[in-house]
Amino acid sequence: LDSKFNHGNLHQSSDPQAASVVQLATAKFEARPFYVYLQVGGGRAEADVRDVLTELETIYSQHGKEGPYLLGGTLSSAEINLVPFFFRFNVLLKHYRKVDLFADYPRLKAALDAAVVRPAFQQTAREPQYYIDAYAGLVSRAATR
Repeated sequence: LDSKFNHGNLHQSSDPQAASVVQLATAKFEARPFYVYLQVGGGRAEADVRDVLTELETIYSQHGKEGPYLLGGTLSSAEINLVPFFFRFNVLLKHYRKVDLFADYPRLKAALDAAVVRPAFQQTAREPQYYIDAYAGLVSRAATR
């Protein structure tokens, strides 16, 4: 779709170096540790989440350009893939685990903050309470195990 309707701009088809950085960031993200942390809390689960975030923060810091996004001022498919998870788990972990997920990750926080104010994100995201309610069963089932 990106190639057909957007000339490949989102996936950086005309810039192989940028495309590889975007693909690297996307490939390094793993959602499972976030779900485990939400269910069981601290300890190893928290360390696994921090490992994922540290690796992504390093990619954004070492390979990224200045600006809120990985490619500077240009939104990329990395943010399209990462930000929905970041948004949800930022809300959920603040609520259920009292954790400020991005306190130690300023580049990721900047990307999240910039992306969530975009009109397209605003049109597709729900209010935080929606996610809190939607994941309540997952958290409560884990608590009863």
